Amino acid sequence: MHRMRNQFRRRLFPLFLLALGSFGVPLRAELIRPHGFRAYPNIAGELAGEQTYRYDERLQRGVFRVTNAPHVIALGPSQGAMVDVLPDVDGTLNETLQITLDSRGRLIHQPGDGFELWGSVTIGGKIYKGLLLTARPTAFGAQARGGAAGVFDLSLKVTGGELEGVFGPEAYFRITPQGDSTFQGDFGESFAGGRPQTSLRATRGEANPVPVPEPTFLVFLGTCGGGLLIRRGIRRRRARRRQAALAASVSRPGATPTTCQAPRSRSAGRAPSSARATRRFP
Repeated sequence: MHRMRNQFRRRLFPLFLLALGSFGVPLRAELIRPHGFRAYPNIAGELAGEQTYRYDERLQRGVFRVTNAPHVIALGPSQGAMVDVLPDVDGTLNETLQITLDSRGRLIHQPGDGFELWGSVTIGGKIYKGLLLTARPTAFGAQARGGAAGVFDLSLKVTGGELEGVFGPEAYFRITPQGDSTFQGDFGESFAGGRPQTSLRATRGEANPVPVPEPTFLVFLGTCGGGLLIRRGIRRRRARRRQAALAASVSRPGATPTTCQAPRSRSAGRAPSSARATRRFP
């Protein structure tokens, strides 16, 4: 009897594990670079455009698309190394991405899939315009953030464009929809997201990448809290100085107490906005 029980366990236990795994959560792709990295050139996209994923149940695959407008290209870490990306002579200013994925979020290479960047930029006195960059996706990753807007990233092989020599042979593309995202980590159903924030970074010569955490609510909250504490400390020091000056003036014979007006703050007006044309992916 004991021997029969051992044989029964050995045969049914693997089947039990297989059945248990089939009832788990849907398989999800993981981010290629969860913490990001710092590299230049770095092209930032505006909070415009859209991100869509249309899943075909019959074909068991979906088409992932992103349309956005490039805003600025950073050639280095300093503020002076930032250059605006403008529309080209035809008024075109946009970046588009199209890839095909299976139900597990894995790349399916299809003709017509790829990345394109259109616009005009001046670097070192030289004007680059028209089709600035083309690239072929080689890897895809994604991460859902507790029902909020998801994050997607790709590794790209640069294949052409006016900035091919400036950018290098490989690139990293990160997409973060900022509103109305319906992505829950499942690539077996359609989803969409609005106002995608994008970052296209070169990976040339990246021997030891520097981790750069993506902005989070805690970082934002800590920054705001630190600023409030510093402002409160400055106000307290100014109040102590005024009290000390007032006490000194009162203690002098025949002196008349004087007060010092607080410095005024000036708020800058809104920067003028410029309408930019976008070119949608065919």
